[in-house]
Amino acid sequence: MSRNQIGTPWSGTHVILLRCSPFLNKTIALHKSLHAPSEPLHLSCSETLSIYLSIGYTIAYVHSLIDGTVQYVLTK
Repeated sequence: MSRNQIGTPWSGTHVILLRCSPFLNKTIALHKSLHAPSEPLHLSCSETLSIYLSIGYTIAYVHSLIDGTVQYVLTK
């Protein structure tokens, strides 16, 4: 079956990029793949991370960025 055929179910990985300020426990930004299941953001980074882990995402990578923020790469 061709992947481009209409009605073909999604079989890839959903990706969420969550950027946080670790010292303030503040959610800075969230970016997601087009059809990734998502939930409303919480101001607290730890709460946002907890919500996404509870709906089945796993932490694939954690990166410290040059501005002192941390980026979590979540996949499902």
